[in-house]
Amino acid sequence: MANSRHPTIWALRGGCLAVVTLLASSCANPQAELALRAPVAMVGMSKASLLSCAGVPERSAVAGDAEYLVYTRRQTLVDRDVDWEPSPWLGPRGPMLWEPDVTTWSRTYSCEATFELHGGQVTAVRYNDRRDPTLCYQIVGNCMR
Repeated sequence: MANSRHPTIWALRGGCLAVVTLLASSCANPQAELALRAPVAMVGMSKASLLSCAGVPERSAVAGDAEYLVYTRRQTLVDRDVDWEPSPWLGPRGPMLWEPDVTTWSRTYSCEATFELHGGQVTAVRYNDRRDPTLCYQIVGNCMR
């Protein structure tokens, strides 16, 4: 009898593992994945192709035989939390006048992509540390299609 339950338990565990894997893969962000593949995929692209798909860079510089094109995207999210508190002037026994206690905070996300070119060809693509890959996609997304 113990042998008949053993395959059922393994099948149940395998099914649970498959469900967990499917759920985890459904949460992946395809735009972020494309942006993270871009530093390898865009090597060898011509400068003309880069400018046509990514647009005009925010900054550019030349050092020796290397040319650097820098693209930046930023996004600031502002959140507010409103709590209603009893008025300190009238106290909790007053006519129950309430006033808002507003807390506001913001977070800024960014992506800075630096393209290094030699001889009119992309030789390296670098992103800044602590970047948001979804914002990086806004820079390289048209180039990865």
